[in-house]
Amino acid sequence: MLSLQGFDFDADLHLFQHQGMRILLDVNSGAVHVLDDVGHCLLRSMIEGRCDMQPIADQMKSEFGEEAVNELLAEMEGAYAAGAIFTKEQSLEAIWFDLPIKALCLNVAHACNMRCHYCFASQGDFGMKPLLMDVETGKRSLEFLIDQSGTVKNLEVDFFGGEPLLNVAVIKELVLYGRQLESTTGKRFNFTLTTNAVLLDEDIMAFIIANDISIILSLDGRPVINDLHRIMNDGSGSYEIILPKIRDMVARRPVSYYIRGTFTKWNLDFCNDLKHIVELGFDAVSLEPAVGPNNAYSIKSSDLPEVLAEYDRLTDLLASFHREGREVNFFHYNLDLQKGPCLAKRYSGCGAGVEYLVITPEGDIYPCHQFVGESAFRMGNISQPELDGDISRVFTGNRLKDKSQCRKCWARNYCGGGCHANAYHASGDMSVPDQVSCEMHRKRIEGAIYLEVIKNWENRDQ
Repeated sequence: MLSLQGFDFDADLHLFQHQGMRILLDVNSGAVHVLDDVGHCLLRSMIEGRCDMQPIADQMKSEFGEEAVNELLAEMEGAYAAGAIFTKEQSLEAIWFDLPIKALCLNVAHACNMRCHYCFASQGDFGMKPLLMDVETGKRSLEFLIDQSGTVKNLEVDFFGGEPLLNVAVIKELVLYGRQLESTTGKRFNFTLTTNAVLLDEDIMAFIIANDISIILSLDGRPVINDLHRIMNDGSGSYEIILPKIRDMVARRPVSYYIRGTFTKWNLDFCNDLKHIVELGFDAVSLEPAVGPNNAYSIKSSDLPEVLAEYDRLTDLLASFHREGREVNFFHYNLDLQKGPCLAKRYSGCGAGVEYLVITPEGDIYPCHQFVGESAFRMGNISQPELDGDISRVFTGNRLKDKSQCRKCWARNYCGGGCHANAYHASGDMSVPDQVSCEMHRKRIEGAIYLEVIKNWENRDQ
């Protein structure tokens, strides 16, 4: 009989229910177990009592029968031998300080043709002088990425803003320059464009398709919700302007796309927005919560009961779409239960300041787009691309294992301690995760696990 002396039940197991299904996550292996009445009773009692299984199993025999309990014990012994339950925490030792840079966000436009109320970038200029990136700064940025990428072959570049299509001529030149660099360096650029879609036209869409550019298109959902916050410079709504363009863009079958929306405290019934977007014919969707302590639209702790209940409804909505034969790729539910999160995600939340950097129109370098304009986080300039070592060390040192609040969290391996920027802007300390974001993320992970179990079961039955 295996002994669980010293096993950390709080940190290394997570038991939850959804729609009557009892699910156990073995945190360190990532193994997921669906429990029947006997298994649920045993595991729940073990977790609550933080004790070995045999004394509890002996007590259960009078209720469930000796044969059923012994069969369960044999299954659990087998799962333990296979490394699928009661596993100990693994050491994640990575050469974190020497990882190559593999992704850039190019803020090609610190300007915007919209005035979205919840915009974290101060309506596009990040609180700085409105400016467009020139082509030479962009070219130096691509060269910098190649120089810093080491042996990494596939490199990521996201054209961002503001509204990047205000600088579409430079975007086109940089994409073509990147394709030239590919032929001489053996690297491959995966370009992404994030846009509000207002300026999409025939020429731009053809260029996106011809050059295999992924695209992220902003739409918040129902017309009344989208036009509540996503407004044009004259205060009018944007829904009727952008929807035909978004439909045209997606119909051309780009290499990949997402409809990217934001929900705020003013539309906590965001399942209705997801449903609306799917009914429009889109099957790749991301709905992000507005966050930040100084944002009147952000989700606050007082909103959490309603938000968490809405995520349960969202899980059921995605399950119903699946049963109808409509597979909806919902960004926050993209969990690979076989391989788990990437190293950067498990080790430090993301690769910001380590594997991923942002470059502004002036060529200034920041750890990520949410730190742009904050002088304490300026890491250098592309004209002399030697990064500030002190800032780099702040990010390389902000690891999951160093965050005391994360060590007991069952979701730690799916977020690596969370977003550096969210934490910093919530408390001024990147090592203290934003608890509102944490609560939402834990609920999303439960929903994603449940949905994956449902899909696997139904596919097996078929």
